[in-house]
Amino acid sequence: MASSIVHLAITSELIKKIKFRDPARLKFGAVVVDAGVGGNQFGNTHMKVFVQDGKKKTYDLDGYREKFGARMLTDDLYMGYYLHLVQDSLYRHYVYDIHHWNPRIPGNVERLHKDYEILNKYVIDKYRLINDLTVPDGFRNEDINRLGDFDTDELQRNMNAFFSPVDEGPIFFFTKEMSDEFIGEAVEFCAEEVRKLRNGEQGLDMMKFAWNSSPVQMK
Repeated sequence: MASSIVHLAITSELIKKIKFRDPARLKFGAVVVDAGVGGNQFGNTHMKVFVQDGKKKTYDLDGYREKFGARMLTDDLYMGYYLHLVQDSLYRHYVYDIHHWNPRIPGNVERLHKDYEILNKYVIDKYRLINDLTVPDGFRNEDINRLGDFDTDELQRNMNAFFSPVDEGPIFFFTKEMSDEFIGEAVEFCAEEVRKLRNGEQGLDMMKFAWNSSPVQMK
């Protein structure tokens, strides 16, 4: 999945293109997915499900829209959460199908995460991001908690760390150019997705970017 800073950059750019009721709730929804620490009533916070008799796996966009579709149109926290799942679907396609990243090679997952650490400052500066993420009042009572438990304290600690620069080293795979390309494409895709949903049209087919199930999954 994409890094939290990349999700934040996509959301910040999206806010420039589309009017939202509450940009702060949108941004929180777009990153709180990564603060999930387990599943509750509906399985897991990233809503990954097996399909086609277990042969493939995907993000359960249909299930999310069924549970929160109406809420997404009136509460930007729920729209932000949904768009995070859409962006992760796009990201898997981008790194696996287009750029052929292989997580099965020992150490590749850790190397990719190191790329994220190195690129955080670049993305923050390029898209003029600020560390203003706040937990909405009464978040523990939000219906989104039916998906799982969220460690919002850890989320805020992580965001503070992401905004702290690290020594820039050599990039292993996910370059600055790739981050810009993906962010740009994701912004356009999400803008169109929001337009469709607001017009009552069908959203992204969750099978479009389904992947073959495997014991090795992207962290």
